[in-house]
Amino acid sequence: MSQLALVLECETQFISSRLSLIFAPAAGKQTIRLLPIPEPKEGYVQVRIEAAAINPLEYKIYDFAHSFIEKYPTVLGVDAAGEVTKLGPGDTKFKVGDRVMGLCTPNSREGVGSGERGAFQQYTLADVRFTAKIPANIDYDSAASFPVAANTAAGALYGQLKFTEPWLDGGEGAHNGEKIVILGGSSSVGCYAIQLAVLSGFEVTTTSSLAHFAYLQSLGATTVIDRSASDAAEQILGATGAPVKYVVDAISSVSTQLLGVDIVQPKGTIALVLNPQAPAQAAADAKEITLSRGQYFSPGFWNSVESYVGRGVLRLNRTTVLLGGLKAWEEGFDLHRKGRVSGTKIVMRPLDTNLDQVVTSVL
Repeated sequence: MSQLALVLECETQFISSRLSLIFAPAAGKQTIRLLPIPEPKEGYVQVRIEAAAINPLEYKIYDFAHSFIEKYPTVLGVDAAGEVTKLGPGDTKFKVGDRVMGLCTPNSREGVGSGERGAFQQYTLADVRFTAKIPANIDYDSAASFPVAANTAAGALYGQLKFTEPWLDGGEGAHNGEKIVILGGSSSVGCYAIQLAVLSGFEVTTTSSLAHFAYLQSLGATTVIDRSASDAAEQILGATGAPVKYVVDAISSVSTQLLGVDIVQPKGTIALVLNPQAPAQAAADAKEITLSRGQYFSPGFWNSVESYVGRGVLRLNRTTVLLGGLKAWEEGFDLHRKGRVSGTKIVMRPLDTNLDQVVTSVL
């Protein structure tokens, strides 16, 4: 083969390929590899990823080979924002060139492998049911902060606590005058839970560190209480006027779960983002309190996202962008491990990945 032909073959291979961050527990580390760009199947669109957010979920899967993943090797990452580059058969929701943000789930529909669905790569297949257009005034980094955190917040309020969904006719303001407590308001889930609760008409009391008080009030929280205060429970009850019926625990550590049980009235409900912890479960059982956690996917929510974000009804999380493209994953994971992420979403840009030391391989 001539040198020119070899160069052309390499260029063709690169044009039709994506850099992906491959995770295989047996190998003990994630590696960046060059893989073919996946073709969209029915119900999916191909998206070039401009920004991918890093969540605590990913480092926990990496550290503990979490059972959330059913098949390895795979591509992690659940938050992606980018541009639609190809449509699946029969798709009418999007067009090529649309700027979108979407929820990536490794456990995807039949016929689409987990390696094609993760956010930690340059191209992915986005499920049209859980993907929304990005308004013109929103950048990709901010958009990447939205999918899983906002979907989780919506799940806590409208899936687990069964409140009236605001995107339904008459749903906005359906809970005017009611009160709710959101523990961990400055977390990504907490920020969206506050805003959705306000959209539903709730008066929100939340907890956070002192540094985020003004920010959370700007999102609509009526009262913000220092999470480290020794009398936090008493302050919460003072703000709400009585034991509350509903709590969203956006952190779901042992301490926040126990705090939730302390302030919730008997037979009340606490929506968790992580599994119930044994001490909290025992305390909840004694008061007949329900600790609720579950999956929630509402096409109605995702169909309303573009309008809510465009109108400023939902403000996107603040972000911190790491340099180095996909190679920034180690820094991002470590920030979460050490508890150094507060009031912001960690984001990396896959397209900024340098090509040195890239492995040419196939999943």
